[in-house]
Amino acid sequence: MDDWLRRDRFVFVGWSGLLLFPCAYFAVGGWFTGTTFVTSWYTHGFASSYLEGCNFLTAAVSTPANSLAHSLLILWGPEAQGDFTRWCQLSGLWTFVALHGAFRLIGFMLRQFELARSVQLCPYNAITFSGPIVVFVSVFLIYPLGQSGWFFAPSFGVAAIFRFILFFQGFHNWTLNPFHMMGVAGVLGAALLCAIQGATLENTLFEDGDGANTFRAFNPTQAEETYSMVTANRFWSQIFGVAFSNKRWLHFFMLFVPVTGLWMSALGVVGLALNLRAYAVEPVAQHNCFLHPKRNQTKQNETTL
Repeated sequence: MDDWLRRDRFVFVGWSGLLLFPCAYFAVGGWFTGTTFVTSWYTHGFASSYLEGCNFLTAAVSTPANSLAHSLLILWGPEAQGDFTRWCQLSGLWTFVALHGAFRLIGFMLRQFELARSVQLCPYNAITFSGPIVVFVSVFLIYPLGQSGWFFAPSFGVAAIFRFILFFQGFHNWTLNPFHMMGVAGVLGAALLCAIQGATLENTLFEDGDGANTFRAFNPTQAEETYSMVTANRFWSQIFGVAFSNKRWLHFFMLFVPVTGLWMSALGVVGLALNLRAYAVEPVAQHNCFLHPKRNQTKQNETTL
């Protein structure tokens, strides 16, 4: 079994594939099925499928009704009782896609661990992928679990995600949350680092290899590097006064910035799942503190509670 799973083939399977491929198939298949055929009339009161005239932007797999709370909505459960049509009408596809999607992401992370071990690499790719996982789990699972039901999670669709963003801002003042600020700093900082890295490497390339194609040109076992770290260090030292001189520290920093930003943002969502708003800066006018000190103190107590 181990030999067959880990055999060298075009698409590596591995033990992680036993979790990844079935869950990915069901999650993607459930999303295509829901956006193509399934209505949201019974849960939200509007159309959400291509069959009803929606397009790619407006079609979605919508969340269950608030009255269903945190039910897993299993097909053979007490709500649908094995009736597939009723299960779709109750938005059972949402929990189906969300849970299989979460395990799909975990399977992909395990796949990176497995491949890193097989080719004797450090598992930094797998560690980095923890960022998208915690964001998905916090937004799609933990947040609605902290609220009254799956109803308050995002539906799986383009317009639905933007609607959720507006809802999140309106109910939680999310953009004024320090954890969101750290997330923005991490993601935009990573984009800046990526642009700087790409431009610097492109500017300091001195040997593209001796082959006519990409695989020959960038041989991972070649003895010499194909860019000048010394030249790059000299350039940025002149620009900023300081620069990375160690390639390991440079690339670890490029890993650390976005992953930390994603983790901080996910922690903020977990806090809002429990309605912890005390760390969000409230836009209270300063003169109210002097004109109505008691009322302002009451406001602060409510926020803390």
